[in-house]
Amino acid sequence: MIVAVASDKGSPGASTLSLLMGACWPGDRVVVELDPCGADLPYRVAGAGGQPLAASPTITTLAVDSRPGAAGQPLLRYAQVAGCGVPLVVGETSAARFTRIASHLPAVVGVLAAAPETVIVDLGRLYPTSPVLPCARSAAVTVLLSQADVSSLGHLRERVEDLAADLGGSHRLRTPLAVVVRADRRDAHAAEARVSKLLASVGSPTVVLGVVPDDAPGVAALHTGAVSRRVSRSSLITAGREVVARLRASWPELTEATPLANAAEARTVTGIAGVRQ
Repeated sequence: MIVAVASDKGSPGASTLSLLMGACWPGDRVVVELDPCGADLPYRVAGAGGQPLAASPTITTLAVDSRPGAAGQPLLRYAQVAGCGVPLVVGETSAARFTRIASHLPAVVGVLAAAPETVIVDLGRLYPTSPVLPCARSAAVTVLLSQADVSSLGHLRERVEDLAADLGGSHRLRTPLAVVVRADRRDAHAAEARVSKLLASVGSPTVVLGVVPDDAPGVAALHTGAVSRRVSRSSLITAGREVVARLRASWPELTEATPLANAAEARTVTGIAGVRQ
């Protein structure tokens, strides 16, 4: 089942939010970079043991293997394990390289949707003509990252209205959209309230999952895989866990798709999610 993550105009950070959610997810998951403007994580994220991520496999490897007639492989076959313990399918690093897989996107989305794991897909900036919009249409929910200043709120209102119409449909049991707010930790509650008030003012059922604070040390630890008990208690990871908990509570099918077998498994999930114990 797909969880799409995208940024609104002027609100960068979808890649980090995707990785954060993957690190805090209490079950089988894979993070996939599908940003048509080029992936960020290959330059920022360390692999296992602090080594750089390998040049392959990448999303292009998956795209080639998803062609009609090709022998399909499990999604994890294309993932590398980041230092923070998250299986990561690395994206292409430029828009020009991404165009090479554009024609394969329907097949790629089919593979992601059929995977037994929860697949957290970084779509980068999402706009009406984005080539990765079909992935958002196939997702159980699309999580938009936004800021709470006046300009960002204006863009968010327009984006929510446009996407609600584009991603909605009679098959949807609930809204296909959720929002995560990026804000200074000291302004977290006020920022969330501003976004909630905006959505209520336009009659949107979009769910606000919480606030991810600007936490440079926490982001650096997430990227490098410097997992420790202190990091697991940081404001960034605490916020990530809350976002994931609210997401799974609002979309129960995500819990049903990747249930934890028992409490012992919950304590041994790899990555930052497992360090909190």
